[in-house]
Amino acid sequence: MADSDSGGDSASRILVVKLSALGDLFHAVPIVHALKRHYGGVIDWVTQPEYADLAACHTDVNRVLCYPRRGGVGEWRRFLKDLRCEQYDLVCDFQGLFKSGLVLGLSRGRRKISVSAPREFAGWFADEIPVSSAATPHAMDRLADTLRHLGVAFSSPEYPMAFPPAPPLPGKRPRLGIAPRSRWPAKDWPKERFSAVIRALRERCELDVVILGGPGDVDVGDGIARDAGGGGIWNVCGQSPLIQLGTQLAEIDVLLCNDSGPMHFAAAVGTPVVALFGPTDPQLTGPVGEGHTVLRPEAGPGGYPPHRSYKDPGNGFISKLSAEEVTEAVWRCLQSHPEPVPER
Repeated sequence: MADSDSGGDSASRILVVKLSALGDLFHAVPIVHALKRHYGGVIDWVTQPEYADLAACHTDVNRVLCYPRRGGVGEWRRFLKDLRCEQYDLVCDFQGLFKSGLVLGLSRGRRKISVSAPREFAGWFADEIPVSSAATPHAMDRLADTLRHLGVAFSSPEYPMAFPPAPPLPGKRPRLGIAPRSRWPAKDWPKERFSAVIRALRERCELDVVILGGPGDVDVGDGIARDAGGGGIWNVCGQSPLIQLGTQLAEIDVLLCNDSGPMHFAAAVGTPVVALFGPTDPQLTGPVGEGHTVLRPEAGPGGYPPHRSYKDPGNGFISKLSAEEVTEAVWRCLQSHPEPVPER
């Protein structure tokens, strides 16, 4: 295993390994683009099947290989055949776990590089491990350790994504998007407060509201729309595939959301976000880019909750954010838009 930097080498064919999860893939998108811009080579991407459509939207990616996370012997044989049919000049593991390290080890690559802080013995499969040199703790900056190791320039993140067409969103602009759910209850702000924010904003200005989410969010969306009252509120949860969120969020002026997938979709297409964080740390996984607002309750006497507490069943910590402070944050974001929303 090497620990030295041999940047400046050429790479006409590159394989990147980033298996999960949704937000982590978005953090890798600008990193992959920097590799493409520097080397100009052909790039393939290994990811889990549920994220294959997202990786395929990256315009720099030539081929997406699906890691058989729950596959049997037959699926593994097909995966290995696809993986090993190419000889790569450079293979980068951007996950740093045993399963991604295994893919790194099984690939045919001239240079095999892990992340700067591999876990679960993932570094065993690498020839090179970058020095940890990130200026911030954010996940994207830590991935950029690999770019610095390779001598690849990286400054402002770019998202060269081509999302599939989606049906136009209802209503007219200015349009507020609400994404009220995440994968974990501890990260979800109480749904009744989303309704309170909508009511307060619509007392100030004319504002159409669209509630976004998956099929499992329909009931929550219905409840928010019902409690907010009045016309001009549409619940479109479950009406479109997840991958079309990128197209839909480009039609939104501001997105109010928890720490969730829609937050990253919005940041990728340049839509301003008001993101509500609880147990997770926005310094690690917050939205990337300009014009975003992040709200998180003040730490208690014992500090912030442990990171892994996002898997807890209760949402007591994020519930400390009041509807009033969130309303003001969304209003400021709407007013800073190139076409500010006129107050009633």
